[in-house]
Amino acid sequence: MQQLGATVSQVDPAVFYWLDESCNVMGLLACHVDDFIWGGSETFSTTVIPHLKVAFQVGREEHNSFSYIGMEVHSVEDEIQVQQSIYIKNLQPIPVDPNRATQREAPLTDTETDMLKSKIGQILWVARQSRPDIMCDISILASSVKHATVQTLHSANKLVRKLKSEEVILRFQYLGRDSSLKLVVFSDSSMGNLPDGGTQGGHLVMLMGENGRFSPICWQSKRIRRVVRSTLAGETLALADGIDSAVFLATLYSELTTGDCTRNNLPIVCVTDNHSLLDAVKSTKTVTEKRLRLEISSVKELVHSGTIQQIMWSASKEQLADCLTKKGTSALVLLRALSEGVWQLKG
Repeated sequence: MQQLGATVSQVDPAVFYWLDESCNVMGLLACHVDDFIWGGSETFSTTVIPHLKVAFQVGREEHNSFSYIGMEVHSVEDEIQVQQSIYIKNLQPIPVDPNRATQREAPLTDTETDMLKSKIGQILWVARQSRPDIMCDISILASSVKHATVQTLHSANKLVRKLKSEEVILRFQYLGRDSSLKLVVFSDSSMGNLPDGGTQGGHLVMLMGENGRFSPICWQSKRIRRVVRSTLAGETLALADGIDSAVFLATLYSELTTGDCTRNNLPIVCVTDNHSLLDAVKSTKTVTEKRLRLEISSVKELVHSGTIQQIMWSASKEQLADCLTKKGTSALVLLRALSEGVWQLKG
């Protein structure tokens, strides 16, 4: 790649980009094992891509509508749509012996455990790539493998049915002028909702432009990294994880649009439904938990430095990360937002 003029991204070594004579980015390429996906100007297409195809002996090339690492990518009018309907269609439930089906508390055999692990891996792949609505359910299910029972098999099969019952299409659309773009972080946690008393946290990061139009960029649902003593602690740690993802994305965005990863010109807005967290960040009063003070202090510093443009409160019903932290919670609000590709921030 470098012999053909590429610059390796400093924040993601699997991403390469090319600069023109004016040091503007004219093309970029990302790779996953031996699969490439690229985009760029007409000059990039005619002067760089032919050499890449020869150097790597490319066997097949597709444009506009194609499958890439299990995702179906379609160019439709002025947007790119991504879904995994074919992958999901081929996803089959775990066969459960009729004699075992009613023995819900019975531990799994080695064979059943292997089938469960395989199915969880398949579902996790879909959840991470295109289905944030099931991210919490599969995350909690994956953490229960060590003590899995026949009921766990039923839960995995229920998730397979849920995947098949909804068609979710992620829309990556034209968002307007660069000056209108910002990263919006929705973060949430659910205190002590895990079977062992742990707390689940989650966040969703979107790139938002004019009139509330957005494209979903990344999402996560996972166990909060330490035992928390309060809802405020859980919400703060979930927000910190969301900010971490957003700062990484802002850096990558700057590098791929300007060639300079040290200049962060993409504002970050954080959304929480927890008043105590908002008060803790805005107030000079210190919180009781000493360990928590470090996290809140770090968030405050990012606000004061301008890395975070704003932290705002929203009602729980408008918190798109809500379904990322609560098992079985309706994801209709998130699914509607993804379908419409528009979300109005109401601070």
